[in-house]
Amino acid sequence: MASSRHAVAILAAAVVAIAIAMATTGVAVSDGSGPRSYLTSWVGPGCTPGTKGRMASVGSCGCNHVRFHGGHEFNFRGEKATLYSKPGCTGTPYEVFEDTRACGDFGWHSIHIDC
Repeated sequence: MASSRHAVAILAAAVVAIAIAMATTGVAVSDGSGPRSYLTSWVGPGCTPGTKGRMASVGSCGCNHVRFHGGHEFNFRGEKATLYSKPGCTGTPYEVFEDTRACGDFGWHSIHIDC
């Protein structure tokens, strides 16, 4: 009996840890068919969170705000995306359909992920 309670407690802790990790990264939960494409941006310099540890990830379908501009990495998982030079998915577009990484200042302010 004590052993099964221990196993349940471990399983519950694992579920909570996964939920917290997903919430802190900002990556959307998939429908079960696999992970979605997502963009991570860093305050910098380059692809680092800087001295204050600031970074953000977005992976929701549709238009998303790009928070930091020191560096970025797009992880392609099947959903192509379009980066935009202005907020609200306006301005100059740039389509992304593969893994990309740019570790320097960049001008993308929003991303539309096609799901």
